Amino acid sequence: IFVAAFPLAPLFALLNNWVEIRLDAQKFVCEYRRPVAERAQDVGVWFFILEALAQVSVIVNAFLIAFTSDFLPRLLYQYEYDGELHGFLNFTLAFSPETYMATNHTMCRYKAFRDENGAYTLFYWKLLAVRLGFIIAFEHVVFFSLRCIDWLVPDIPESVEIKVKRERYLAKQALADNQDVLLTVSRDSESPGA
Repeated sequence: IFVAAFPLAPLFALLNNWVEIRLDAQKFVCEYRRPVAERAQDVGVWFFILEALAQVSVIVNAFLIAFTSDFLPRLLYQYEYDGELHGFLNFTLAFSPETYMATNHTMCRYKAFRDENGAYTLFYWKLLAVRLGFIIAFEHVVFFSLRCIDWLVPDIPESVEIKVKRERYLAKQALADNQDVLLTVSRDSESPGA
């Protein structure tokens, strides 16, 4: 979920899952009895849990990209002030307020979009609007892509669907043949010559 905050997380998750699978395989092969298989229609409530988790992760990643990266402030600065980003770093640093310097502190700069009095600048509010717009656009694009993929990829592969249809056909054929045999046997037992 937090790939934007920690890019190595998928690698560690992959390594963890690989070790976990190997350990579980060792346990199932050497220590446990073979489990009895049970037929199930689907994964049940877990499908909805995983789907909700995927949707929450998209929204969380959108917030992380919007509020932790410098992508959107740079883009807005390029659009409003300078396309070459000259002076961007100086623009992002605010001066310490007068009340702070009045108590024998030296002047310092910190990363924020504030004026001399410590109030948020107009650029801050524009940037906030751009960030929220990015979040909405990002999640809509991702969810639309997911829906398109879900629509394009069938739930049951075509080869499996053909095998299931063939199995149903053979089951109906066997049932019809069995009924013919039963009718023949019942007619033979009802006939007076038998």
